[in-house]
Amino acid sequence: MKRSILSAALAIAAFFPSAAMAAEEAEGHGSWLTLSFFVINFILFAFVLVYFAGPPLRKFFGDRASNIHANLAKSEEALREAEQLARAAAERIAGLEQEVAGLRQDLESETKFQVNRVLELARANSERIRRDTQATATALADNAQRRVRENLAAVAARLARDLISRHLEAADQRRLIEGFMDKLGQEARR
Repeated sequence: MKRSILSAALAIAAFFPSAAMAAEEAEGHGSWLTLSFFVINFILFAFVLVYFAGPPLRKFFGDRASNIHANLAKSEEALREAEQLARAAAERIAGLEQEVAGLRQDLESETKFQVNRVLELARANSERIRRDTQATATALADNAQRRVRENLAAVAARLARDLISRHLEAADQRRLIEGFMDKLGQEARR
């Protein structure tokens, strides 16, 4: 039916070109015939336009609407993902700030602990050095006193032997030497 209407419209336009061109010969006053040709011309134009251009236009606008809806959905999804990533980044930044504060506090407490430990070790080492120095000084003093006593005892024994051998008899000498040696032995044991 559409083909027959189109064929009739083309035949009218071919056999009556002046009527198809909307009868331009009418002068200033319109007539019903001119108006009807204008209406027929418009109806034919609208029919041809709808018949031939309608499906491609519907397809174009449908595809365009589908693309727009798809792009809008992709954009909304990308926006949701970006907002989610922004929230996650903000949470991570807040977590990192808390972690940095915790690490700073741990570092400060560890530093205080290490400083206190170094101070304690320094005090302990200085006390140990003081004790060692005192023990060494005492040992050196005792050793010096012992050597002085030994030297004094040796010198006194030699002098006593010389004196006794010159002035005393053998029995007196023996008794004095034994008494003296006993006293030296007692002194050396101290």
